[in-house]
Amino acid sequence: MENNKEKRLDHLLKSIDIQNRIIKDSHNFDDNTKTTFFNYSNQLKEVIQGKLTQTQIKSISKEFLVFWNEGIGPEVEAFWAELKDIGLEFERRDELEFALKNKRFRRVDQGIAAKKHWNDLKSTPNIIERFSADEISVISEVVSKDEESRHAILKKCLEKNSIPKTQYLKFGECMAYFSNCVLFEKYFRDEEIKTLYSIWNNFPN
Repeated sequence: MENNKEKRLDHLLKSIDIQNRIIKDSHNFDDNTKTTFFNYSNQLKEVIQGKLTQTQIKSISKEFLVFWNEGIGPEVEAFWAELKDIGLEFERRDELEFALKNKRFRRVDQGIAAKKHWNDLKSTPNIIERFSADEISVISEVVSKDEESRHAILKKCLEKNSIPKTQYLKFGECMAYFSNCVLFEKYFRDEEIKTLYSIWNNFPN
């Protein structure tokens, strides 16, 4: 039991170091985000210096892996590829596999990340190794349909100059998606963009 605990602790510490190196070299995170990651890593290392049970180490590991399990992007792929290469035994919850199976993304932030990075990711060795050509095509279609469905919602609200109460949260997600993915100018004129923000800001509470 003690050997298992030490092994799990060693794997966690190595994973934290891998995270720090990947985040440091990333061009997709700003300095403030990087600092947040590094501070979190330092806090975790302080915590695991104490006497912990195997259950506690397992719980901390699960918490540490939340971002890496729920994220989509080149850093996420690099992290899991390196863990695999050096034999670190952590189970991945793959959001791309979720999208493949369910033909949708679990959350809007994952859809945003996929829209930003999938065109580059789909031709990388790690993705080609994990998914067949048909599966990669299906994920590409999920990314495209996600964009199309969000555009359809915004277009409908623009035409009606209002947001149905049942669509308010979805509308907000679509606005965030279009803003983060720089898509407004692809689909709407300047005046239409202003109108979209106006009906959003003036939605009755």
